Amino acid sequence: MEVLVELEKARYLHPLSRAIISAAKRRKQPVPKRGVVDASLRIETGSIIGLVGPNGAGKSTLMSILAGILPVQKGVIKSNGKHIHSEEDRVKLRRRIGLMPERVAWSGPGNPLQVIRRLCIIRGEDAKNAEEILQRVGLLSRSRDRLSSLSQGMRQRLSLGAALIGEPDILLLDEPMNGLDPVAQSAFRMMIKEMAESGTAIVVSSHQLNELERFVEGVAIMNQGKIVTQGSFTSVEHDLGVGQRLMISGIGPSPASYISDNPLITVEELDGEGDWCLRLTRHDQTWSQDLRAALIQRINKQETKVASLERVPPDLEEILRTATGISAGINLQEDE
Repeated sequence: MEVLVELEKARYLHPLSRAIISAAKRRKQPVPKRGVVDASLRIETGSIIGLVGPNGAGKSTLMSILAGILPVQKGVIKSNGKHIHSEEDRVKLRRRIGLMPERVAWSGPGNPLQVIRRLCIIRGEDAKNAEEILQRVGLLSRSRDRLSSLSQGMRQRLSLGAALIGEPDILLLDEPMNGLDPVAQSAFRMMIKEMAESGTAIVVSSHQLNELERFVEGVAIMNQGKIVTQGSFTSVEHDLGVGQRLMISGIGPSPASYISDNPLITVEELDGEGDWCLRLTRHDQTWSQDLRAALIQRINKQETKVASLERVPPDLEEILRTATGISAGINLQEDE
């Protein structure tokens, strides 16, 4: 896949107030850094990347850099292999980016069609494209409804439509699932997948990890302004050394006691089908095919039989906790 945008050790630190600096010095603590520090990231054609991390990790700042709103103070940002240096370069980058902010009020006397037409004109695009954009996000039938009558799901669709003006190569979506009911979330996921299949690269920042892992193809995990790791779930799992889990059940006496003799395996007894059901977490290496076969062979020698065995991948919450030591909802700093 083609690399559309790439960051190499990019840095942008927000200025700090005198009060914050003075407080840190009084406490004899390091002056806190807010923003992005030496972040490296690759965005490829048709990819869907989940940008995750605790509050204050720097996600919003990173989104602003990718959108061409903030310059990098140090490091490199490249668009299709070309370095972005000047304000003119950032303007060109912004034309290729569609940004959907976390919250847009969408208030006033207008309707969705009028909003998209105005935004098209502001961005130098043909206002005749407004109806096609609303069609793409499923709002054409509500295009003449008053903004005040729109549900939260419809408002999110309108925000996505605004981001699609100019047919951007990359979509940056900040908390796009906020306030959506399950039906609206499902429809939104489907739209995102269809756009990725057409070649649009998508970066989604969200704290709704369970929802995010249902449609992203990989993750970039941020902590304290840095991207700790990026890649597919499998590669990130491997990089972080996340415990590898198996779910196994069977008939006969439970093998939990002798499996737990291995200090590298954590055994949890669960309710499930059969006489016993165990969740086994291996802390030294992956559950390879050979290790799984050896485990089954050992159990089957002990007057019990394995009925089912499946590998259980860690969820995104567990991956984030391993990478940062904290969960997504914990607030590190006042802002990003």
